[in-house]
Amino acid sequence: MKKLFLALLLIPVLSVFAQETTPVEKIRNNEFGIDATSFFRQYLNFGQQQQAYVPNYYLTYRRYFGPGNIRVALGGNITNYQIPTNFPADENDYRAASYDFDARLGWEFTTELGRRWQVFYGLDARAGLLYSKNDAHYWNGGYANGIETRVETYGIAPVLGFRFKLNDRLSLLTETTYALNWQQRDDRRYFTPVMNQPPLPDFEHPRRSIFFTSFQVPVLLFFTFTI
Repeated sequence: MKKLFLALLLIPVLSVFAQETTPVEKIRNNEFGIDATSFFRQYLNFGQQQQAYVPNYYLTYRRYFGPGNIRVALGGNITNYQIPTNFPADENDYRAASYDFDARLGWEFTTELGRRWQVFYGLDARAGLLYSKNDAHYWNGGYANGIETRVETYGIAPVLGFRFKLNDRLSLLTETTYALNWQQRDDRRYFTPVMNQPPLPDFEHPRRSIFFTSFQVPVLLFFTFTI
């Protein structure tokens, strides 16, 4: 009877101890990524000359859900520099500046192809803004000819990609897209007198809107990690 009573007392104690020592696997639902295309091109071109690569999206983010994932990507560039004048007596300060911003938001589904390979497919909504201004694109007739441009682009794009899992948290992936885009463009020309020239009025081009498609071949590589 004493042995039975002691055994009944030990059951809850052993149960609690087992719960405390059993490892619980952490669920990681957030994935961050960077465009690593330039890095791989640098080490895989075998010394050959190549054009500079400027990515549309520097950073990516995914939020894992049961049926699929939310996917987000952001990118942008800024430049600003002084333009030297062609005339010694010209005291005008000429500059060139530009910035662009690209973003996408979408949803994707995934299918496992094995222990390390995965295919993902879905749809993105995209938006992009480009602005540039050059005070002295060229000189002509005693004037510095400046150009100012603003371009807005919106689109939707089906996406298909492949992921290679380096381990449980690190991956390399690439994707291809075929986008349907709508773009709106505004251009303005303006003129800066070089010395004693009279001022000239600005010239604004009519606003232009176009529809076009764009295809991205799967040559971009993203390095991702989950936290």
